[in-house]
Amino acid sequence: MDRRVFLFTAGSATVSAQAPPSRQLVVGLIGAGFRGLQLLRQCLSLASIRIGAVCETYEPRMFGAVALARSKGHTARAYRIYADLIADSDLDAVLIAAPDFSHHRMTLDALRAGKHVYVEQPLCLTWQEGVELLNAEKGTRQIVQVGSQRRSSPFFLEASHELGAGKIGQIRMVQVNRTSSYLRPGALRRGGAKLREPLNFPDWQATAASKVPYSPDRFLNWRFYSTYGGGPVCDLGVHIMDGVHLMTSAGFPATVTARGVRSKQEGFDTTERAAILIEYPNGLLVSLTIDGAATAPHEVSVIDGTGGRLEMDTQQIRGSIVRRNFDAGLHTATYRHLENFVASIRNAERPTAPVNLVFPATLICQMANLSITSQRPARWDSNAARVEMEM
Repeated sequence: MDRRVFLFTAGSATVSAQAPPSRQLVVGLIGAGFRGLQLLRQCLSLASIRIGAVCETYEPRMFGAVALARSKGHTARAYRIYADLIADSDLDAVLIAAPDFSHHRMTLDALRAGKHVYVEQPLCLTWQEGVELLNAEKGTRQIVQVGSQRRSSPFFLEASHELGAGKIGQIRMVQVNRTSSYLRPGALRRGGAKLREPLNFPDWQATAASKVPYSPDRFLNWRFYSTYGGGPVCDLGVHIMDGVHLMTSAGFPATVTARGVRSKQEGFDTTERAAILIEYPNGLLVSLTIDGAATAPHEVSVIDGTGGRLEMDTQQIRGSIVRRNFDAGLHTATYRHLENFVASIRNAERPTAPVNLVFPATLICQMANLSITSQRPARWDSNAARVEMEM
């Protein structure tokens, strides 16, 4: 049997893809892990989307995702190699929910194949990749929607509208604290964890800068290895910073200075805790603290303006503006973000979160990691579109 693509059978009859209704967008999902399944479930609730294919290198996830799609009436092909899914002529678009190190290459390959792209944050692993994606977006007619779901959240959009209307005057400073418990020993699968079914590890690490022998630990905990992810600074920080940019209308930074503490977990080489200071060309200051090994997840922000202050968490806003958030898990925001992706394709319109709008948030987190590693401030050269490390 061809191990690159699987067809599901009922009895002796092979089930193949059917022509979709004219108004449905036929989508292929790359990556059927935790986030990939969240996106898949949202897509299955949208009448405007048909799931045409799933690519996943770990077989239980692959077959589970395809079975879920089929249970909702979608005929979907299953692929183990992402390039084969991108080459599938039935597909209009791809959703990329693979690990961070794959986002850049998969997005470029999909655009070259004429596919529209929905790619999760972090958008890319390095700032150089981000600049390449910026240029690629400029040179394509395809739609690229980045998974910065706060830009589709009624809660954050309303806060942005109120701040934009001057409810607290000119914004001068923002302070954010974000914690997670996913680096605590009880939350990690370590100690020689084994996988119960086959993992196509060579293809899983195909887009990585360096290759290693088969490693279930790297597959399960990839976000804490710098070859594959940016650790908590990028994993948590990109969404925080894009939310800050949405509410303050900020964009590319001037400088980023950060200090951090590396994880004590064996083998991990990313930062566990960090304190980050971002300065913008207009004088706005943002301080962000991140802890990936806290006792519980937590997020709180304080925004100070010339005429007032507000405090906000994932549940509510207090101070000069008072609002409740009825979508703390961003499930509605993800649904709306996917709706916007489809509408942007159908109407040839700019999406809510294109690369050029959300890359600054990703860039800041990458600059923070560079600052931590080098113990020097990182500066963004807007004219040359590059990062420079200050002395």
